[in-house]
Amino acid sequence: MNDADATVLERTMMGLHDQLDRDMHAHQVALLDRDFVRALQCLQSYRATIGDHMADEEGVVLPLYDSLGGDRTDAPVRLFLGEHSKMRDFLADFATRVAALERSPDDHALLELLDRQATYKNLMLHHDLRERRGLYPFLSERVPAARQRELVAALRVRIG
Repeated sequence: MNDADATVLERTMMGLHDQLDRDMHAHQVALLDRDFVRALQCLQSYRATIGDHMADEEGVVLPLYDSLGGDRTDAPVRLFLGEHSKMRDFLADFATRVAALERSPDDHALLELLDRQATYKNLMLHHDLRERRGLYPFLSERVPAARQRELVAALRVRIG
């Protein structure tokens, strides 16, 4: 098995994380521009993509990780699921706040939103590192390349 194929799942999922970072950046630029319509559109797109990504992980990746012994590592499945739940809560809150800004622009509310998003981005940084250094290398070492390609083909989200 060649090294490029051995990590196809890891490369795909981490590439998606990089795309999500760019999408969140576009949302925040729209906030800074005070273009709340565009900010909400960017956020809705981001939420849909990350929601599908988390569903892929929860439905396919994490059960595989668990079956291969992932719960015996310092990053058990419940940790990833807990982070996903927190991420969903943050994103729902952001959508409510951006919609309120769209109706009634307010500098104080915008700054509060950006502060909350800083907390979210910190959560995302830790989540990304846990997956980048733990989850996906763990799977890459234990899942044959052909099976990784099958998993990638079954994912809902494509990098684009």
